[in-house]
Amino acid sequence: MDLTALKERLHGALAFPITPFKAETWMELDEEGLRTNIRFLAKSGVQKVVPCAGTGELPSLTEDEHRRAVRTVTEAAGPGVLVAPGIPGSTKPAVEAARFIEAIGLETVLAFPPSGPEGGVQLHYETLAHNLHVALILYNTQGWTPRFTAQLATIPGVVAVKDEMSELRTFARTARLVGDRVVLIGGVDHAAAVAPQYFAVGMKAFTCGLINFAPKYELEIYKAAVRRDYERVIELQETLAPLAEFRSRVGGVSVVKAAMDMVGLAGGPPRPPQVQLTEEQQRELKALLGDLGLQV
Repeated sequence: MDLTALKERLHGALAFPITPFKAETWMELDEEGLRTNIRFLAKSGVQKVVPCAGTGELPSLTEDEHRRAVRTVTEAAGPGVLVAPGIPGSTKPAVEAARFIEAIGLETVLAFPPSGPEGGVQLHYETLAHNLHVALILYNTQGWTPRFTAQLATIPGVVAVKDEMSELRTFARTARLVGDRVVLIGGVDHAAAVAPQYFAVGMKAFTCGLINFAPKYELEIYKAAVRRDYERVIELQETLAPLAEFRSRVGGVSVVKAAMDMVGLAGGPPRPPQVQLTEEQQRELKALLGDLGLQV
């Protein structure tokens, strides 16, 4: 595997697709709906998808559902789209999930961390690297120090670190320490409109949930950032800010799923502990989608 080429392919806007469940019951996976959603993303120009991650409700999926969802996404995305499924933070289940992902021909995974001290986190990732051939995107959901992130970045097979903490100073220090060894992937907070600062200090890619139903905005943010048209980046972020604030207040997965149903895609119900939107929240969401020019 050419890790240098893979790291280049990771640059851009990475879609975190939902995992739709059937409208009648959240107990059943909606594979046809998932296929429709992924084809919509690919047709819209999305070239990188990370199924079964946080927005994809990874903790709620059974092993069978995870495998079915990953296979469905891979088939629907088609050639040329990079698919990097999430795998759990428990070591043995992560190895088993990743071996299936290897077997269907994918090259990389988003590896959730285990709970525990730094030594345990490092052992988890070293064990994955030793037992797998897929490349690893590490998922910093715990607030790692820049020193520890740089230490993890030396593990063979690690190609990227996805930072979930959105703390600019720490992100910048981490970028200085890791250099070009890995791709730093951020989470773009549209409400704060600070994406230009993250690109300026070393962010090469970002993950997004609103891309599920509004891909043109997220893709244009990345294109504008590459052009260093930061005024355009801020303008786009400010356009998305009301929806981002609503999502943060109401619930990330639930809002995305409800929005997808409203625009004709497959959202379906969230699984507990996520809750569905109230009627008042649905009315507010419809108005926000209308403001963005999305047909509901």
